[in-house]
Amino acid sequence: MSSEIGAFPLDRAEPGRRQGTARRRRLGPYLVMLPALLFLLAVSIVPLLYSLVVSLLRYNLMNPDRTGFIGLRNFQLILASPEFWNSLLVTVQFVVIAVGLELVLGLGLALVLSRDVPGIGFFRSFLLVPLALAPVVVGLLWRFMLNTESGILNWAISLLGFSRTDFLSNTTLALPVIALVDVWQWTPFMFLILLAAIQALPPEPFEAAAIDGASTWETIRHIALPMLRYPILVAVLLRTIDAFRVYDLIFMMTRGGPVTATDTLSWSVYNNGFRNFNMGYAAALSWIILIIVSVVVAVFVRLLAGRAGETA
Repeated sequence: MSSEIGAFPLDRAEPGRRQGTARRRRLGPYLVMLPALLFLLAVSIVPLLYSLVVSLLRYNLMNPDRTGFIGLRNFQLILASPEFWNSLLVTVQFVVIAVGLELVLGLGLALVLSRDVPGIGFFRSFLLVPLALAPVVVGLLWRFMLNTESGILNWAISLLGFSRTDFLSNTTLALPVIALVDVWQWTPFMFLILLAAIQALPPEPFEAAAIDGASTWETIRHIALPMLRYPILVAVLLRTIDAFRVYDLIFMMTRGGPVTATDTLSWSVYNNGFRNFNMGYAAALSWIILIIVSVVVAVFVRLLAGRAGETA
């Protein structure tokens, strides 16, 4: 009897301890994530909301006394400005040229270098060298190489009997040249994603195609490319987001010139915010860029979701 009475309080306390342990287990992951969430809030969300507030103000650092709330006036001025539409056009042209070439080259290299042959690891590693360089360094390097007088590229052109060309001062060539520099640096990124996707493909469809006598092009077109649609969309999405905010190469190579030939949206934000000190206008322009990129992302996500629904 005494042993049963002594055991009774322990039996009653046991469910409470189990509930406390279960609660701690549920809260544990959130407590671990809390510092990272607070850091994200401090360095990302708060500045983003602050920029939204600034975008609704007349706020020029050269005339701070006139700071005041003007609502959506900055957005109206931007949408009515020919400079904005020129910058948007330049940015879209840059994205189409750069990302398009990166996709074609990255996919081609991934298909060629996906085979296991002696020395293939060296070539794969060699292709990644541009990724190890900061965009500022890449811009400075290519600016020297494209120099009219001392650049190695113009020197090679002169050896072939052609006249030297100032690529970065030519309104027609400046943007395509910067896009090609971007292609040189970021094609390895596209290559890495697509190479990993190719190596993860099941071998059975390719073996069946070989037995049926399909050519290499037919195998790529009818088997490899449809199976790579999802990785290709992901790679293009990531590169589109990054290319849309190009700034480093513009800053190091042309400073938005000649005239406005390379005046991208990001460069326009820099010009208005840190040259003209019109912080309200620059903040509003930043939010317009964010909205445009969000629309692009939404389109890609819809395509990816459709692909996921097909495979489900």
